[in-house]
This record gives sequence, C-alpha cells and structure tokens, in this order.
Amino acid sequence: MKKSILIATFILLLVVGWIGSGQFSNNVVAQDEETQEVLKTETSYSENSEINESEEFTFSVETKIFTSSLIDQSIELQGQTIHNKKIDVKSETSGKINSIEFFRGDNVSENSEMITISLEDRKEKLLSAEKDLERLSKEIILNEKNRDNLLRQNVERIELYEIEYASAKQLIDKGLSSKSKLSLASFNLANAKADREDIKIKFESTLASLEAQITNVKSVLKNIKLDINKTSIKAPFDGIISEKMVEETEFISVGTPLFSIIDLDPIKIEGYLSEFDVNKVSVGTKAFIEDSNGIKKSGIISFISPSAETSTRTFEITIEADNKDLSYKSGITTKIVIKGSELKAHKIPPSILTLLDDGTVGVKAVDNENMVIFYPTKTIKDTIDGMWVSGLPEKVNLIVSGQEYISLGDTVN
Repeated sequence: MKKSILIATFILLLVVGWIGSGQFSNNVVAQDEETQEVLKTETSYSENSEINESEEFTFSVETKIFTSSLIDQSIELQGQTIHNKKIDVKSETSGKINSIEFFRGDNVSENSEMITISLEDRKEKLLSAEKDLERLSKEIILNEKNRDNLLRQNVERIELYEIEYASAKQLIDKGLSSKSKLSLASFNLANAKADREDIKIKFESTLASLEAQITNVKSVLKNIKLDINKTSIKAPFDGIISEKMVEETEFISVGTPLFSIIDLDPIKIEGYLSEFDVNKVSVGTKAFIEDSNGIKKSGIISFISPSAETSTRTFEITIEADNKDLSYKSGITTKIVIKGSELKAHKIPPSILTLLDDGTVGVKAVDNENMVIFYPTKTIKDTIDGMWVSGLPEKVNLIVSGQEYISLGDTVN
C-alpha cells in the first residue's frame, strides 16, 4: 500500500517537472526574440537619426540651364477685309427710267453717267421760269427809267417854283405885289419838294416788289435746274457695281434705291488686338497682310479703338492697304503681322513660374553656391511649347522640379 503511493507520487513529480521545463524553455525563446527586435529597432533608429542629421538643411531639386535668345516681338492676329466705302444710290426725283448704262459687276469711274430719267415737262417749266425772270428784269430797268424821269421833272419844277418864290418876295419887298402871290409860290415849292419824296418811296416800293418776284423766280429756276440735273444719275466715286435694283421703263419716285456701288481701294483690314499688345502699336505703324489665297500686301494702321470690346477685352484696329489691282475682295479672312523690335528672352515651361506673397511673378533659380534665389519675370508671348519671358540673366540655372517645397535662401542639392 505505502509502496504504491510512493510510486504514484514519484510519477506525478516527474510529469510536473517535465511540463514545467517546456514552458520555461518557451519563455526564454520568446524573451530572446523580443530582445533581438528591440535591438534591431534601436539600431535602425540610430541609423535614421544619423541620416536625418546629415541632411537636415539640404533638399534635392531638379534644375536646368536656360540661355537667352533673340525673339521677334511681331504681333500676329487674324483679320477680315472690308470695303473702303459702300453706298446705295437712291433717286432724288421721280420719273420713268429712260436708260441704264451699266451691268452688275462693272467697274465704273466717278461722275460717269449711270441712269437717265425722262425729263417730261421739266424743259417747259425751265423755259417759263427763264421768261419770267427776263420780264421782271426788264420791269426793274423800266421802273428805274421812270423814276429818273419823274425825279428830273420834279427838280425842274422845284427850280421854277424857287424862282417864282424869289421874284414874289422881291416884289413884296418893293411894295409892288401882294402877299397872296408869295404864299402861292411858297405852297407850290413845298408841294414840289414833297412830290420828290413820294416819287422815291413809290418807286422803291415797286422795286422791292419786283426784286422779291425775281428772287422767287430765281429759286424756282434753280430748283428746276437741280431737278433736271437729278434726272442724270452719276457714279459718286470710282468703284464696282455690286447690286442693280431697277430696270428700264420703270417709274421711280424720290428715294427709290437704284444701285449699290462699292469701293475696294484702299482695302481695309479689320482685326482685334489683345489688351497686352494694344500699347505696342500706334496709328501709322506698318503691318503686313496675307489673304487666304496667299496674296501679300503691306499697309499701315489707320485706326485703333479707344475702348475695348466688353465681351473679349480686345481692341479693334483697322489697316489700310493699296488695292488698285483689286486683288483683295471684301470679307476675306486675312493674316495680319505687325512688325516689332527684337528682344532677348528665355523660353521656359509655364509650370515653373512662382508667385511670391506680394504677388510678384517669377522663377526660382540656384546660384553658384546652390542657394535658392528668385528672378521676377515679364511674359513676352505664349507659344504651344513654352512661354517667352524677360528679366533673366543671359544664362541661368532654373529649378524645374521641387520649387514648391523650398524657400528663398535655402541650400539645395
């Protein structure tokens, strides 16, 4: 009994001891692994700390050397040809069209007869007015002759009555005549002098009436002549007939459109300048034009709009060019080149532009000591593959990548 208990107790101790030895072994292994991980982490942290300490004030960026070039500041834009002038000629009188001396598309000269309108009774009215004028002119001459005759007779009577008055007075002074004769002589003399004034007033009134009639007849005569002149419609300037609106035998009235005439010399080209280019040109600036058919001409700027188009912020300009050969028609798309001076500039990618806090636009560069510096720039023109700017040294090392992570004065790799 005691022997079996002892054996069982011994076996139990062996089992407990065996289990205990396995757990201890596992704990030791786990502690060794944890110790190794801690050491590894500390080593890595130490290495990273050394790297960060060595690169604490140094950044890596990509740079590229840019060299200036001479660029032409010519301005290129699209325009459209327009006629120099165009009018619709209208009738200024009424009547039947007798003849039309042109066809649509004809080149015509200034003052050449284009249309004639029937005279009808205009000649008779002209002849009647001329006769009235002639009659009134003769009446004025006759009126002047009558006035002169009456005045001459009046002067003779006045002289006679003056003699009678002087004689009567002498006789009265000698006591040889009565006062009644003196009074009669005085009365006759006064009447003669009054008649002189009446004659002048009467004939001046008649003259005024005749002159008024002459003025009226002259006005009628002038209107008749003008109306007759209006029956011959002439070309107002050298040009091309673009529209024909009437036919022969047609009756027209005042204001009826007859034909359209267009002038293409000089030809005008209308274009629009951006607000950045408008101050680079002025009236009289030379420009070169080329139409869609490849015909080239030179001209000058004749007009620059003082205000911009509200929707596009562009300024209208007009260029005039010689077109005696009429090779340019109205309404053709045209390329305009306005010559400018040459300027040193750099072609850079727009992506490297930087904006400072004060709003200054420019680029970041590195100097010989790898320090970040800034150059303000001015845009000259944009192209498909880059932007031309001024304000940089002839040769400059610009930062093309990483400029957004660095500040002025930083040292970079």
